[in-house]
Amino acid sequence: MDDTAISETGDIAADVNERVALARHFGSLGKNPFFQPIDSVDPPRVGVRGTQCVLLGSNSYIGLSTHPDVTAAAIRATQEFGVGTTGSRLLNGTYSLHVALEKQLASWLGRDDALVFTTGYQANVGTIQGLLGPDCLAVMDSYVHASIRDGVHLSRAVEAKFDHNDVSSLVAALHSHAGTSFRRILVLVDSLYSMEGSTAPLRQIIDVCKEAGAWVMVDEAHGIGVFGPTGAGLSERSGVAQHIDVLMGSLSKAIGGLGGFIAGSQDIIDEIRMSARSLWFSTSGTPAAMASASAAIDVIRGAEGQQRRRKLERNSRLMREALKPLDVELHRPDDDSPDWSPIIPIRLFDELRTVLSWNNLKDNGVFVTPAIYPAVPLGKPVLRVCMTSELNDDDIGRCADVLTDELSWALAAA
Repeated sequence: MDDTAISETGDIAADVNERVALARHFGSLGKNPFFQPIDSVDPPRVGVRGTQCVLLGSNSYIGLSTHPDVTAAAIRATQEFGVGTTGSRLLNGTYSLHVALEKQLASWLGRDDALVFTTGYQANVGTIQGLLGPDCLAVMDSYVHASIRDGVHLSRAVEAKFDHNDVSSLVAALHSHAGTSFRRILVLVDSLYSMEGSTAPLRQIIDVCKEAGAWVMVDEAHGIGVFGPTGAGLSERSGVAQHIDVLMGSLSKAIGGLGGFIAGSQDIIDEIRMSARSLWFSTSGTPAAMASASAAIDVIRGAEGQQRRRKLERNSRLMREALKPLDVELHRPDDDSPDWSPIIPIRLFDELRTVLSWNNLKDNGVFVTPAIYPAVPLGKPVLRVCMTSELNDDDIGRCADVLTDELSWALAAA
């Protein structure tokens, strides 16, 4: 399942008219599930157009976006430094807060250095554009995030794809270009895939890349804070962190704020720092975003973070079991991969009924995230459930009942 498959060409303009038509159609019915304004936040509940809903669409996996220590840090930084930097990292937008956060990230992840970007999207796009060129090969898992695809397009590198989590397909993709000499070969994967909920077989991928002389870049946007003894991601859990050349992470998911970062060797970080256009030509992250991220990482690495991750795992297992009548099987690439995931996609087959069901779920107090064509292949819409540590057993039980009842049309077809 590809949350980035916007068209055959990967060009959003290719089907923008179709997207506009769909949005207008559902909007005319008062049923458009996208761009819904959230009026209030009291985790795990949000107000959506006057309806109180249990939020099953949040990436604040361990509840840090509203943690008192995190919000207090944001307030203090705003009072001391103001609401924004009004400058790029290159010029007047590097504050002591940015530098301190980068040192904290590098220490946590066991890397020489780290580089903070204003968003995770910019981190991926800028890094890939900076590291690769027309004389390089980029080999991507077919389900990687849109920001990775866009970065590869901007880099003008030679592109290759391999089947999702299929190591033999990766080998074949690398072998198909073995006769060409490239300045750099970069294999790009997510750790935890944002729509599918599956995790990458990192150890196998790294072994293949070592043999082929390729670098590995892992997008840990959804893995940071969720997996690993200290919450440092799937790479920490898998024991392969030091074998990953370029590690990307998000400050906007489990860390709960806004931003992205890259961690790696000093040589790699220096190269990205001097070549990433999204770093040079964007206003830097706000003081509040930098300070809140630092406070969140302190929580993640400590005993409270471990407790919150255990609660997240428990909640995720409970919900997947409760939704077992639906198509929610977790596809594990190997026995070493986690047997749980906080992302639970409900795979459906009818776009119109999926949108109508989303609206019925919202009206019944359950807010999930929908994906329909052309974001996913035609006839394969998804309702994505994202679990958090903030949910209690009553929330999980009630939401599972509402979901199962509403989606009985999919059960009947099965």
